[in-house]
Amino acid sequence: MMMLEKTEDNRKNIKRKKVLKKLKTKGERRNMLKKMIKCIFIYTISVIFIGCESNVLGLDNSECSNCYLELEAPNLPIDENGIYHLDYDENQIQTFTQLRAYVGYEYEYVGWTTDVTFEGCTWDYCEDVPIVNSSGYSSEDGYAYQMMGVMEENIGDIATVWVGYYDGYGNQWLDSIKVKINE
Repeated sequence: MMMLEKTEDNRKNIKRKKVLKKLKTKGERRNMLKKMIKCIFIYTISVIFIGCESNVLGLDNSECSNCYLELEAPNLPIDENGIYHLDYDENQIQTFTQLRAYVGYEYEYVGWTTDVTFEGCTWDYCEDVPIVNSSGYSSEDGYAYQMMGVMEENIGDIATVWVGYYDGYGNQWLDSIKVKINE
């Protein structure tokens, strides 16, 4: 009888040791997983806040020393009120002039917009078309060029043309001109 009790006690001890070993292994794995998650979290936060740039959060108040924005219509006369004048050529379907914006350096993406449109139709589909295209890039000379094209229906309109871009520091640069479309 005594032998049976010892054998049972041995089985219980062996079973207890196995359970304790499993719990210890499970705890070690859980701790290892927690450490891995903690490392991933710290790494992610570091990348977000430190990153590859010094201005990840946009808190740098630096200014661009070679950024400018000056919009002009170099081929058009300008009056004493600062309004350019474009004479519509009645011998053409559309009259064009060149606009240029000085930004100070090359390959800058520049956006253009205007408040004047004309009705453009293709294959029985018509829509309002702005008299300037919406974007371009500055060239090696620091100028961004854009064509302005007006139709006969624009005669008498005074178009405001806006141009703008964001410099490398997140500062927005804007300028505008007015162009009167004459007969």
